[in-house]
Amino acid sequence: MGNYIISCCSTADLTEQQFIDRQIPYICYHFEMNGQQYLDDLGSTMSFTEFYGAMANGADTKTSQINAEEFMGFFEPFLKDGKDILHICLSSGLSGVFNSANIAKEELLQKYPER
Repeated sequence: MGNYIISCCSTADLTEQQFIDRQIPYICYHFEMNGQQYLDDLGSTMSFTEFYGAMANGADTKTSQINAEEFMGFFEPFLKDGKDILHICLSSGLSGVFNSANIAKEELLQKYPER
């Protein structure tokens, strides 16, 4: 790639292998099932069969977005490496994650103004 990276959230419609094959770093959303916290790690921690089976059987589920601090931790290694970032996430009309990513961007611009 050049002097930039393209990154996404785990909500992109790609499998883990597709992210790897395309060299697209991604950051994971979170979900809660029956009071237990999980990362939306594309089926690594909980298989999709298990996840959807639990939902079909009435599991209590909730999702939560990535916060600004998590984005800062995700973005900073790329910035330290001299890369610009084009991050693709859900629309601000669907989630507050766009706002979290922008808060992280503003914070990191203070430290990496050339990016």
